[in-house]
Amino acid sequence: MTEITCEICMDLMPLVQDGIASEDSRKAVEAHITKCTECKALFMGTPPEPQNAKTLVKKIQRKIHVFCGVLLLFGIFFGIGLTASEGQFYNVLVMPVIGALGYYIFRWKTFYIVPCLLFVTHLLSHITAFLRGAESVAFSGMVVTNVLWWTVVYCAFVWIGSLIAALLHFALKKEAFHE
Repeated sequence: MTEITCEICMDLMPLVQDGIASEDSRKAVEAHITKCTECKALFMGTPPEPQNAKTLVKKIQRKIHVFCGVLLLFGIFFGIGLTASEGQFYNVLVMPVIGALGYYIFRWKTFYIVPCLLFVTHLLSHITAFLRGAESVAFSGMVVTNVLWWTVVYCAFVWIGSLIAALLHFALKKEAFHE
């Protein structure tokens, strides 16, 4: 007799339980439920064991961290893209949000990881602009100074956002502790 899949077994279970399934179908279902605990639980009417709650929470947290990491990188590129435009002063709003996201992902390491990401990303954007010919040769000597200056300014805003996130985390953690 050939093995049946869980889907076929689930399709045949109501027929076997009602007693209207063929002998071969009944034997196939009985053979399958001796090997498959999930199908056996469904056949017996007991719900299958739920996944370990800690494992499920870890999976969800991992997905949230990945999403926040992508959002962090997008925010860095967006903020750096605003640097040479009319919307440069929107970075007063963008960079603290980047800092808060950084705190969520890296906790206290955000005070040096996010500034390093800002500096490297900002420098790479200027290098690629120079290689594409968007920046002049005369300006290229000032690139590192310019990048360093704007990185320091943006880091101040990132640190403010990180500090606000850390203080909120501390306050809410204390509040939950006292309840």
